[in-house]
Amino acid sequence: MREPRTLRSGSKLMVPLDALHPTQITVGAYHVAQKMHVTRRIAPSRRAAFLDRHRVHVVIGPEHTLYVVDHHHWVRAWHDLGLTHVPAIVRADISYLGEREFWRWMVERHMVHPYDERGKRRPLKELPVSVHDMRDDPYRSLEAFVQLAGGYRKVKQAYPDFRWADFFRKHIEGPLDTSEGFAAALVRGFRLAHSARARNLPGYIGRLACASS
Repeated sequence: MREPRTLRSGSKLMVPLDALHPTQITVGAYHVAQKMHVTRRIAPSRRAAFLDRHRVHVVIGPEHTLYVVDHHHWVRAWHDLGLTHVPAIVRADISYLGEREFWRWMVERHMVHPYDERGKRRPLKELPVSVHDMRDDPYRSLEAFVQLAGGYRKVKQAYPDFRWADFFRKHIEGPLDTSEGFAAALVRGFRLAHSARARNLPGYIGRLACASS
């Protein structure tokens, strides 16, 4: 019996953006807007190299469907900017698996995270069909900006951003739908990230040194 023909891990592709399927339900809208701003500032002559540095990580599933497993915020930002094709890198080609086996493989390897904007796990069938359909979870933006401000370190671990988002969801009341409310939440989030309450979270830095009076 012939082995199925698949792409090697690390293969680089240029793919239609509207062919990408999310493996998460949410993104942070403010964080998407920040990535749109960063992309807009790139000179046209440097755009291709910039996109290459932020290649979308994909898994190829049944019927050669492309599933995003990393860089959902970049994908959404580029979608909202009107890009039609984006560079991708293949994490795995398991297009030879059936639908049930494929999703079992994805769940076992933490390649899918079907949690909604309230932090509640949802059935896999509720994953968005397209990048455009991902919903806003403001606490995902909050954790991203706390990290960018030095609140905690980025770590190579499955979904640390969701753990931080849920931590802030528990300790910081919303809504976060105004610039003033989000700014106040960011200040509180930064302090919380350095507090003892966050010591078991991935990338925890530790308590801030008290300023001398």
